[in-house]
Amino acid sequence: MISRAIAIATAVVVAGYAEAQTIVARSGEHNDFTRLVMRIPNGVEWSLTQSDRTATVNVGSPTAEFNTQSVFDLIPRTRIQSVSQAGPGQPLRIELGCECRVDYYQQADGYLVIDVREGPQVALSVPNDATSLPLTFPSTTGALGLNLDRQDLASARVAMDLAGAVAQTFGSEQGQPRQTGPVNLPILSETPTQRFASSHSQTPTVDDQSEAEDDKSDDGKSEPPTLEADASLLMDFDENRRAALVNDSESRLLQQLGRASEQGLLQPTDQAAASGNLDPLGNGDRPLNALANISVTSAIDRETGLLAVGGEEENKDTHCIPDHELSIYKWGTEDPFSQQIGTLRNQLLGEFDQVNREAALKMARTYLYFGFGAEAAATLRLIPDTSLSEKSREIMVTMGRILDGDALPVNTIFTGQQTCGGDSAFWAAMSDGVVKSIANTDAIQQAFAKLPAHLRVQIGPRMSTLFADAGDHHVAKAALRAVDRTGVENVPDRNMAEAAIAELEGNTEEEVRSLTQEVAQQSENTPRALIELIDLTYRERRAISPDVPDLTASYELENRETVLGADLREAEVKALAMAGRFDEAFMRAARLEIRDGQVARNRVNDPLMTLLTENSDDVTFLKYALVFAEEAGAARAGQVGEMVARRLLDLGFPEQAETLLRKMSLEPSNEARRMMAAEAHLAMEQPQRALVELMGLEGQQADRMRAQALWLNKEYERASEYMLSAQEPNEAARGFWHSEDLQAAESLDAAEAPFRAVADLTTQIDTAVQEPQGLPPLAEARALIESSVGARNSIEELLRQVERAPAPDQ
Repeated sequence: MISRAIAIATAVVVAGYAEAQTIVARSGEHNDFTRLVMRIPNGVEWSLTQSDRTATVNVGSPTAEFNTQSVFDLIPRTRIQSVSQAGPGQPLRIELGCECRVDYYQQADGYLVIDVREGPQVALSVPNDATSLPLTFPSTTGALGLNLDRQDLASARVAMDLAGAVAQTFGSEQGQPRQTGPVNLPILSETPTQRFASSHSQTPTVDDQSEAEDDKSDDGKSEPPTLEADASLLMDFDENRRAALVNDSESRLLQQLGRASEQGLLQPTDQAAASGNLDPLGNGDRPLNALANISVTSAIDRETGLLAVGGEEENKDTHCIPDHELSIYKWGTEDPFSQQIGTLRNQLLGEFDQVNREAALKMARTYLYFGFGAEAAATLRLIPDTSLSEKSREIMVTMGRILDGDALPVNTIFTGQQTCGGDSAFWAAMSDGVVKSIANTDAIQQAFAKLPAHLRVQIGPRMSTLFADAGDHHVAKAALRAVDRTGVENVPDRNMAEAAIAELEGNTEEEVRSLTQEVAQQSENTPRALIELIDLTYRERRAISPDVPDLTASYELENRETVLGADLREAEVKALAMAGRFDEAFMRAARLEIRDGQVARNRVNDPLMTLLTENSDDVTFLKYALVFAEEAGAARAGQVGEMVARRLLDLGFPEQAETLLRKMSLEPSNEARRMMAAEAHLAMEQPQRALVELMGLEGQQADRMRAQALWLNKEYERASEYMLSAQEPNEAARGFWHSEDLQAAESLDAAEAPFRAVADLTTQIDTAVQEPQGLPPLAEARALIESSVGARNSIEELLRQVERAPAPDQ
């Protein structure tokens, strides 16, 4: 009773997930219409209605969810203003931005195509008295015509509606009873049917010739010969099936020709020109599907992912592994694992201890069904190479390694199959470890939905993480919801998947919570979660727990000889630096270089030196930064050189800062680095090299540094001009005073340039010390005494005004 209840619950879970589909909507912009393309899941009913400027797509699935995230990446909001869905299972509302009509159709591969066009509906009219039927489609260059004569129309009507054709086209005149039994169908003299009839007929007799003369009309023209057709064909089911195929082909032909005409791929033809005759019911073995070998595809269709459907062989992906070789959901039953494996073990060896190939193959597949990849591979080794194809063996071994989470080579049996439409797309994504942009996400979801509940629990979080890393949070969340519906608690990898989704959504708090929970659970994912938590803490500059470095060291000891051990050693260096234990961090970094090489040391150099520059005290910083400036190569200097050089300059070590900046010469030049190099040269009193670094740079700071360099060269007048450009009038007045250009100094505003007073005092002193002219000796002596007193007072005032600063920036 309990096992039956579990089976029912599992079936409900599988059925529930099968209905939960994410429908991705893609878009494309054309000259006269806007296109939306979405793939409707198999077996889901849908409908589309339009009311004024709103089109509504209804789907018959209560859990269907439309992914419209990238709809407006390729189209403007002109014909389509918005595309929205209130919730899973709700209709998709398309708000139109014009008086548009919505045309739609669904291809055989499930793609629903919605075209939004401006203008009225297209009308098709057939005149009753026309001798031919012109099928006209709108086009930018004219009308696209298909001329069908009356004989062609008669044959087509017979194919699609035999009874109607007999009554309407070849029945009695108005007011006369309907004809029954054999019916005379007119045919053209050049049709294949008539050629077939003439080739099997005897030489015409005299009676035949007289009947032909009677068939002539009043104007002398002969009426077409007739073909005998039995009305009993109305009950021929095979013929009705052929008629339905013609009907479907006609609809698809009209759709593709109209689309090709609008895109300029077909040129209009003259309706009066002669055209070949159609004979849908011609004798012989003709194709039942008129479009079996016709496909109309444009470059625009390829860009939007919508390809015309051709024949079955054309659409078949020959490189894709067929689903019957990957149907893992059929390789086991609901019986207990021990019962299934025990039964197969009893059948494994036959007479003379020969391995039963069928039992071994079934047991390997049963192991895969329950998620035991290594056991399945071991069982497959019991089967001789001659009894199992190499391809099938490799498929199952690779599936087992995926289930076990083992590392896979770059190229596997599933490489290049993420675009396939079957189950191989799912296994290709899992083996590649990444969901590519061209992947068939619908096929991946459908294959995942087929898996038994325990395999969805086992693989679901990993699949969710892959889609989160690919930027598709809709499918990532859908995979986790499928795992939740199984009712299994403590799902492995779940916290890691939730952390990946939180990172994609920018929810840092949720990401920290998920990673912290995974670390606390002490599972097999704890080392990886610890590494990601340390990286997140470093990126966000968060405080780290003091015990994290020691915890990382303990896991590094456990995984020392594995690939994960190298990642843990790098994480330990980061954790020590974030905890402020720089001496230990640099010691661990030196050991890392010895054990894992120069590349690993370069990877930890950036966070280590960044944290040292940001957080350490001056003594600790200089202890390691001065050594770094002398010993670091171009690669390490390029990572953090500017940051370290800036602090060295602030601490008064221009030579070491300039040495570090010089090692970054191979890096792309930028203004900030050149400004720092000029500052270092000025501090080392190298004005010419500073001016070289400042060549081509603009701005007040660059002009101020040029003035400082010119000041060191004692070019005070040029320095004053750059000070004026840098909005430093007081320093400009100082420079003019040093260059003895007192008039330029006096031209400045005294309020903005207090140093102008010094220039005024200098002028007064020059005037005061001038010797008096034309005075008697006693008066001249008195004047000299008075001028000396005034000069002395002016000099005292001058000394009070002048600041003791050798350069304008000091």
